[in-house]
Amino acid sequence: MSAHRSHRRARRVLAQLGSGGLLLAGVAVVATSATSPVANAANEAISTTTNVTAPTGNGFCVHPDGSATPGEDPTNCNTYASRQDVWLSNLPQALGEGEYFLAVNVPGTQSTPNDGAAGLLSTDSRARRAFRVTASGDVEAIDPAGHLVHDNKIQLAEFDASPNGVYALSVCALPSPDPAAPVNGNDCKHDNFKVTGTTTPVADPLTVVKTGSGAFTRTYGWDITKVATPTQLSGVSGSVTADYEVTVSHDGGTVSDVAVTGTITVDNPNDAAVVADLTDTFSDGSVVCHVTGGGEDISFDAGATVLPYTCDLPDAAPAADLTNTVDVTWDVQVVGDAVLDAGSASDTTDAIAFTETTVDDCVSIDDTMKGDLGDVCVGDPNPKVFPYSGDFDLEPGCRDYPNTATFTTDDSGTTGSASATVRVCQTPLETGGHTIGFWQNKNGQGLINPKGSPTNVECGVTDVLRAYAPFKDLADGSSCAKVAAWVTDVIKKAKGSNMVTMLKAQMLATVLSGHYFNPALAGLEVDLTHVGGKDVSASFGGASSMTVGEALAYAASQSNAGGTSWYGGNKSLQTGAKDLFDAINNGSGIYAP
Repeated sequence: MSAHRSHRRARRVLAQLGSGGLLLAGVAVVATSATSPVANAANEAISTTTNVTAPTGNGFCVHPDGSATPGEDPTNCNTYASRQDVWLSNLPQALGEGEYFLAVNVPGTQSTPNDGAAGLLSTDSRARRAFRVTASGDVEAIDPAGHLVHDNKIQLAEFDASPNGVYALSVCALPSPDPAAPVNGNDCKHDNFKVTGTTTPVADPLTVVKTGSGAFTRTYGWDITKVATPTQLSGVSGSVTADYEVTVSHDGGTVSDVAVTGTITVDNPNDAAVVADLTDTFSDGSVVCHVTGGGEDISFDAGATVLPYTCDLPDAAPAADLTNTVDVTWDVQVVGDAVLDAGSASDTTDAIAFTETTVDDCVSIDDTMKGDLGDVCVGDPNPKVFPYSGDFDLEPGCRDYPNTATFTTDDSGTTGSASATVRVCQTPLETGGHTIGFWQNKNGQGLINPKGSPTNVECGVTDVLRAYAPFKDLADGSSCAKVAAWVTDVIKKAKGSNMVTMLKAQMLATVLSGHYFNPALAGLEVDLTHVGGKDVSASFGGASSMTVGEALAYAASQSNAGGTSWYGGNKSLQTGAKDLFDAINNGSGIYAP
């Protein structure tokens, strides 16, 4: 409650009490007709006042001097409801820097404010009542166990009751060097005040009861992944198999529309209205509650007042131990012919139970390869995995096979998908072939004509080569040296512009590769419809496949002796045959049928 409104209310209360001859002090209201005492200190250098913010002795001034807002501490207060409410303020004219003690006497005896003197009402020793004023004007108790100091004021209590309720305060300089030495009251400052102590009827406080229940919506979000293992497959022939896993999972749900609703019942047991503030607080401090008819300065009539409320919570799963508290607070005020002291009432709900509504708690799964994979719901294993396998026939080269799995939610129809792509490659055959360049360099020449080869003995490869018509121009009985020279000559004559010479050179390299590197090459069956991405079957009588040996024999049958004419001069067929042998020699683009 703001200080301004608190002052305004206190002003109303004081006005009401003043008009009825009543006195307000804390929760007490007293009546008095006695004349307030007059301070007799020279120039009123000291005065007493209240200390409404102190932890004890914090009652209001009964007859303030008008120097402060009602409900606050005046500069000088002459009348109090309780002896504990009287404080020395060091105003209006501040005491100078130094050490002092205070004494409360029966009026007329303040000339001897010494311990043990007649008329002294202070019940503790001078040492306990000693204080100092610092250079900055601050008031401090000299004895740590001395009188209470709060807000730069020192409390006068404890002191005994005066016979007529009027008291004389003396503030004297503490003697030095003997602080216990007697002082003459004429050297002290004085101020008189009065304490009444009569009470008036007290009004009953308000009570409050609160109810509350919660509700929210949880919408599940789903995710899907699809994985192929492996993602790349290869093989020489036949088919290959990939394993797939479609994984479907859900989150904990997105919470929305979280709210708490209920009622607040404020009961006023008095016969007249009470003005109070009503606030509603959630245990989660970020939540704001809206109370219909709540707020500040609410007038609660006698009896029960029921107020509905709503609390809008953040979009998050509510905790299990959330509570809601209502606080009703009021300032001191007159209620009918009684006084209601400042106070408060509150009530807190038990841990609030929330009702949950679920959305999209199931999905159906469809797969482009396997079709309907089934349904998944919240409560099933999370994540849930759907495994299956797929077979792919090998074809020359590489192909990508994508497929997609899709989920669809049961309520909103939301969809999501995931795809996996498998690359399937048919592995080219290992031919062991070597290029025409190899056979004319020193490595290939060294294989044909090893060092120390006799020059007058037929080379072992001579008959192998002469078995093919295109190579009949190699002299019968040629030594290895002559064969090597002949090979070099054939390869050097091969020109891209002359398909006849190029075909002869490529076929020669294939025969040499089979003889020196891969004796099994002749039995290797190859796909003639996919040779380096080309279909060369027309160059081999339309056959879709044949062994390398069969291909060599067929091509040789299309050549004259010496290899100067091939395929009746059909360059397209010559090119197809050249491409096959070239691919075998390079070891690429040759596939099994």
